[in-house]
Amino acid sequence: MIKNFVMTLAAILFLNFGNCEAEDLKFIDSNGDVGYFIDMDSVQFESSSVFRINMAIIRLNLNQMEVVDLRINHAAKNYAILSTKTLSYDERTEIKSDNTARGAKSYSDKSLMGDIVEIVIYGGE
Repeated sequence: MIKNFVMTLAAILFLNFGNCEAEDLKFIDSNGDVGYFIDMDSVQFESSSVFRINMAIIRLNLNQMEVVDLRINHAAKNYAILSTKTLSYDERTEIKSDNTARGAKSYSDKSLMGDIVEIVIYGGE
């Protein structure tokens, strides 16, 4: 019950955060005070098997949200982080950003990235 309240609160904070402009936020998973969401409005297909999406990692205990720009290749089952931005809730300011793209890493169907692919490609929940 408390976990659901915390994640609902995190979603409300994310939706009200002006810099992110999320319109269609989907909850993916949580672990303690950390929630994982994707912005469905950010989906951009580069090909039939490759797409980009923004994932938000909300850390309530730190009062921060990290927005991660991901490129996912679901045919090859890998993903790459293209950039990250860490924001403060209260001040609505950027704390730091990193535009350094990381190399591709593989994922399994039963992982967080697998869940994202399921939602984006197949409309799963």
